[in-house]
Amino acid sequence: MRRRSRQASCARYVALTSMASCALADAAHATPSVPPATAGAVGQGEPTHARVLVPPDARFSFSEPHVYPSFAWAALQLLPSPEVVVGRRESGGGTDATFGLRWQLTPMVWSWGTHRRISPWRWFVVDPLARHSGSLELEGTFELLFGQIDRWIVRPGVRAYLPVAQRGEYLSVSFGTSAYTYDDKLRVAYDIGAYVLYGLLGVQITVAPEHGPMSTIGTIRIRYF
Repeated sequence: MRRRSRQASCARYVALTSMASCALADAAHATPSVPPATAGAVGQGEPTHARVLVPPDARFSFSEPHVYPSFAWAALQLLPSPEVVVGRRESGGGTDATFGLRWQLTPMVWSWGTHRRISPWRWFVVDPLARHSGSLELEGTFELLFGQIDRWIVRPGVRAYLPVAQRGEYLSVSFGTSAYTYDDKLRVAYDIGAYVLYGLLGVQITVAPEHGPMSTIGTIRIRYF
């Protein structure tokens, strides 16, 4: 009887051991393997798993913008920007306001806001993104003044554009300086501006501290290319 009891106990022990081994094996197969911790995560609590980066999509590429003079570009260049000149009267004292129209022409732009694989240079035809995303431009303006001052003003200058919101598409600002002649004397002016709607609409303030008749000019700038 004792021998049979021992044999039964051994059989139950072997059966339980076998069942436990099978359960452990199944759990090992069901549990995913955990990658080793990175070197930077040693001693910092939970291990950091290595990130797997998706390779870039080779179907996308880049190309240079194809900008060239067109009828639409020429028509937009002929669209003037209205301005008001406030300054001291040349004779008799007092302050007067003179109205005028301004046209802009940009021979050259160097843009640092475009993609690094695209040429930063623009000649005459300048796309708004290249200008308002951050650029330095050489420009010339032609102003027709009528009223207390009745004359043409040709003003070459340099201006820098800085983006403020959405790479300058929503808002950008500018700082510039220009020179012009008035009564055979060379004058220097400084200007600041703010632009919205991809640079289509803006406001510029130009000051010439050493020239009383044209000491302050406010311009509503309308320009696209």
